[in-house]
Amino acid sequence: MLDIGIIGRKSDDYQTKFLNELIPGEEISGEIYIGEIKKTSIERSESYQFYVILTDNDDQRKWICSLVTSYYPETGNIYGEKGGRVYTFIDTLNHVINNDPLNVQDSYSVNFKTFRDAVNDNVSSVTVKAVSPLNPHAKYVNLAVISAQLTDETTRRRPSSLEDLADKNAVIRIAYANIRGKAKEITLQNIAVELKSMQDRDEITKLEFKNALKELDAVKPG
Repeated sequence: MLDIGIIGRKSDDYQTKFLNELIPGEEISGEIYIGEIKKTSIERSESYQFYVILTDNDDQRKWICSLVTSYYPETGNIYGEKGGRVYTFIDTLNHVINNDPLNVQDSYSVNFKTFRDAVNDNVSSVTVKAVSPLNPHAKYVNLAVISAQLTDETTRRRPSSLEDLADKNAVIRIAYANIRGKAKEITLQNIAVELKSMQDRDEITKLEFKNALKELDAVKPG
């Protein structure tokens, strides 16, 4: 949603959702904003946290996800250990945007201002997947970024198109070749079924599945 300066516009139309409402395997998408880092008290001990806010304009939901981290004011750096929520988020985001391999480093030390400015200025939206934390005592899921849209409209790991998926899957490839010639209803149904099977096998994301179905719906049976 583009803010054009209207004062008093209602924002309470959006349903506020929180990290504790996510279950492993669930995916959410939206415009991303990284909030400021702030000191907080958790169970009588002081810590630091920042919020990752995802605004889903399609479903009118605003996801507010708190990430607790070690923070060093003298350097402005945050710290995340492998398997933790901060590590998982930064590691997967870096993988999606820069194609760096996953889980190579044992920990991350990141300048928070640079990180926050880079995301807020250059990443317009992301899709994240809720994944189970390694720590059995963790109360909430970790967030793994699976795709990101940059503000210049380029996506480093864009969701695959139907044609891309045809290159990966023999069933879709054969059916896709048929609908490009003369579409038939049964062929379109076969592709839809195979796409759902690919999603169930975690070969494609929920977003890729939805996008492929939209492309399929645009094909008129001959």
